[in-house]
Amino acid sequence: MSNVVLSCNGLTKVYDEGPEHLTVLDSIDFQVSKGERIAIVGSSGSGKTTLLNMLAGLDSASSGSVSICSQDMAALNENERGQLRNRHLGFVYQFHHLLPEFTALENVCMPLLLRRECAVSEARSRAEDILKTVGLEQRIHHKPSELSGGERQRVAIARSLVGQPSLVLMDEPTGNLDLHTGERIHQLMLELAEQVDTSFVVVTHDPVLAAKMDRVFQLREGQLVEG
Repeated sequence: MSNVVLSCNGLTKVYDEGPEHLTVLDSIDFQVSKGERIAIVGSSGSGKTTLLNMLAGLDSASSGSVSICSQDMAALNENERGQLRNRHLGFVYQFHHLLPEFTALENVCMPLLLRRECAVSEARSRAEDILKTVGLEQRIHHKPSELSGGERQRVAIARSLVGQPSLVLMDEPTGNLDLHTGERIHQLMLELAEQVDTSFVVVTHDPVLAAKMDRVFQLREGQLVEG
């Protein structure tokens, strides 16, 4: 079995703006192994979020390919991509994307319930455990509108990790968190990487978080450069 969790080859994204062509990503080749933690840094507008969306199969490439757990995302239909994301992929969006009508606990339970592989009681127990780990044991029955921005971010992080996915993509995960909570999130990432081989690709402006990753890449002028 391959040790590569994520692979992209010749990944290119070009936007057509009238007569102009804007190349955001230019022939990116990139691989992530099991349990590896990768940071991607770069200036605002450099294409970091676009890259994450393409890695997750949420946006299509102009050319090139993305494979997760040896499955080519472009070769799957939308339903198959959804199943792959639910089973193998966690995603932390910059703006949370929590379901407003559900509590923190229910939001975190959702990936497990969609898999239909465990009882509701087990899903709730696992969700409660990870919400406690991110410091929200007193807020599990609150809806997103009743939580602060930082608390909503922690719910989103808990939701991405609860299913112990093969790969987690994070867009500025610690941007709204205090130093202590950010360190707790990093420790949880480290434990999952070591215990269940979860891999992480983290877009961040936080130099402290980036420095703790296994590898750091810079995205500039459409190119992903290590170091």
